[in-house]
Amino acid sequence: MIVGIYGYQDSGKTTIVEDLVKALTKKGYKVSSIKHSPHRKSADCEGKDTWRHWVSGSDPVVFSSEAETTVFKHSKTPMEDIAAMLSSEYAPDVIVIEGFKGGEFPKVSVGDIKPRKGTALENPTLKELVSYIQKEVAVERIRKTLPGLYCHKCGLDCDALARAVVNQRRRVGDCRELPDAQVEVLVGGKKMQLGRFASSIVDETVRGMLSSLKGYEHGREVEIRLGAKRKASKRRSKAK
Repeated sequence: MIVGIYGYQDSGKTTIVEDLVKALTKKGYKVSSIKHSPHRKSADCEGKDTWRHWVSGSDPVVFSSEAETTVFKHSKTPMEDIAAMLSSEYAPDVIVIEGFKGGEFPKVSVGDIKPRKGTALENPTLKELVSYIQKEVAVERIRKTLPGLYCHKCGLDCDALARAVVNQRRRVGDCRELPDAQVEVLVGGKKMQLGRFASSIVDETVRGMLSSLKGYEHGREVEIRLGAKRKASKRRSKAK
């Protein structure tokens, strides 16, 4: 899940983030964090080798040493894109964003700042904040096991069913479209939502096709990648 911590300067945001990360990692969660600054400033320094690489035309520039790896990208990147990159590359359980008041993700206000849209908690204790995040991570994990069709065949949408499961009022098995086969289809990097019927068709069709090929082992995990289809050239199109 993603959670934002925001407030005025010197309101204690960094201390809360520090305590939160320590508490979550101690409980076994994998955490990534983002520090947002509203000011136009760079962590890179004029005259440094990385800076010289950038003014020569390289962007991003990566600094690599035995102690750390730092990526300097000298242009603004939407917060959602940064969070997506972290999720894709490092698969954290929780991404904590400090200092960013926008975005569609849940937020926590610190100090006497007016709550922004999407604020889930206002000045919570560390215990309240950790409890809230633990529950939301549990809901997110359950939601990922559901097909995501939002068909309401179980009487709820997928989000509500996941929350009901975490609250021990329903079971994952209550989902009427829960696939029997473990099938995942991505198009352009985006996961397609497949129900029970579509998952079975894909699984049976692909395995049936592969069963005639040498080297295929029945029941083993299968991964197929199809490249983007090329558009016909103008010359070829005219010839038709």
